[in-house]
Amino acid sequence: MKKISRIARAAVVGTLALGGVVAGTSNASAATSNWGCRSEHTQDGSFAYEGYGIHLDSCIEDQLGNNGRGFYARIAVTLDPGSGPDHPAVFPCAQLWKSDGRGGWSYVHDYHCMGWYGPGTNDAIWISDDGQNYNPDTGGAYVVRVGFWATINGKYGYYGDVESPVASVW
Repeated sequence: MKKISRIARAAVVGTLALGGVVAGTSNASAATSNWGCRSEHTQDGSFAYEGYGIHLDSCIEDQLGNNGRGFYARIAVTLDPGSGPDHPAVFPCAQLWKSDGRGGWSYVHDYHCMGWYGPGTNDAIWISDDGQNYNPDTGGAYVVRVGFWATINGKYGYYGDVESPVASVW
């Protein structure tokens, strides 16, 4: 009976993870993995280019000592040098989303925004959530989605959608 339970659980987790890869990821997303950053799973280790000199990375991490029962988010930002409309300042933010197992994703937790970063930041700025951890009520597949507030072409709004690898809890 134990073996059947493990097989059933593995099938459910596999279905959740596959649903995220096939239908829930954007062009900026990483391959399926258990933890880590988008850049760790791209062939050249690059951040997602969001236009206007803005490069983002999204990470989903297991809270240290949490044994896979909770997540924290990290964002990396690099901004090309320059100023003006081609190189706006950004206010990066991160949210946690959960797969419904059928190709859809729902918002679960807000890690909030991390402050304004201006043009000319050539080195990656790793922004964490100040240790804020989220422990999900239920198992499943989760992803951290990163975007930013900025004024682009005279329009202030929320831009970007860079997804971390898919992480599972069961």
